[in-house]
Amino acid sequence: MCAVVLASGAPRAAGDAPTKGAAEAAQPMPARIASLYREAAVASARYEAAHRKAAAQRADLARTSRAVRAGEHKLRRLHQQLGAVARKQYQEGGWAPATRLLTTSAPDTLLDKLRSQRQGDHAFRRLLHATRDTQRNLVRDRTRQRTQLATLQAGAERQRRAKHVVEQRLAQARERMRQAREERAARAAGPISRAALRAEPGSGGCAYSPPPKHRPVGASWVTPVEDYQLSAGFASAGKRWAGSHTGQDFAVGVGTPVRAVGAGTVVKTNCGGPFGNHIVIRHPNGYYTQYAHLSRIQTRPGDRVRTGEQIGLSGNTGNSTGPHLHFEVRLTPEVGSGIDPVPWLRSRGVNV
Repeated sequence: MCAVVLASGAPRAAGDAPTKGAAEAAQPMPARIASLYREAAVASARYEAAHRKAAAQRADLARTSRAVRAGEHKLRRLHQQLGAVARKQYQEGGWAPATRLLTTSAPDTLLDKLRSQRQGDHAFRRLLHATRDTQRNLVRDRTRQRTQLATLQAGAERQRRAKHVVEQRLAQARERMRQAREERAARAAGPISRAALRAEPGSGGCAYSPPPKHRPVGASWVTPVEDYQLSAGFASAGKRWAGSHTGQDFAVGVGTPVRAVGAGTVVKTNCGGPFGNHIVIRHPNGYYTQYAHLSRIQTRPGDRVRTGEQIGLSGNTGNSTGPHLHFEVRLTPEVGSGIDPVPWLRSRGVNV
């Protein structure tokens, strides 16, 4: 279950033009279970904030690492130049300039050589200063690199802890909901085997039909539908709402093609519950996306889908007050681990 909006207006017939207010109908939820979902939502937001911060930190670390590599290369080159100058000075060494003037048979030639030597000494000093500056900068950049790496590792640990909290709270909520189902079934049906009470509902016999041939979209990420109005947003709240909305609603008519926002693997298709006909896809970046209230499912668990590939048709199934697509981005396959889909898509170059 998820906490969803109680939208105004009666459900419309299939094919009617969508309204901006079409959304999920509110679902009652025991207080303790609702509290667990709220804790999971807070942890999900914490994870996503740490993820965005880590992306910026990785970019800083990459820049510093490039500076370190450039500094190391420059220092090696300077050391080679210093070595060449030192070898040349050693080879041309000898008596002091005054002694060499007294003993030479060509003083003009010697004076030219001495002037060249002074110029070479000046160039050598500049080379030495450049080497020292490069060494100083390299030490500074290496220190910054170690600090940034430690910060990134600490952020990764915070992300790991936040995701663990999400998974833990959702597991607790599912267990409490299972216990509540068993208690209700026991009261309604009398004596019944514990194994039968624990049986989870199946896929509901989802009807499958193959989608049309995939058309390449030339992008890594896209919107789940092409022509839409944004309606109920993520975490929206108000006096007519049952709680925080767990995704983003795209108001579209029944039968609108629904497509995978990115490449991934279908991990779930289901026809029951508040979401009606819905699909969950796992993406290589570790996130999951859900597409709910479909009129038709056009993919199967285990299928690998490409960006923009049609996976179903929008509809009004489940607890819905009108035709629309309910779209979620999650940290896990389970409801309750959602994050705001709009900035998530925009951060991947999608104009929503």
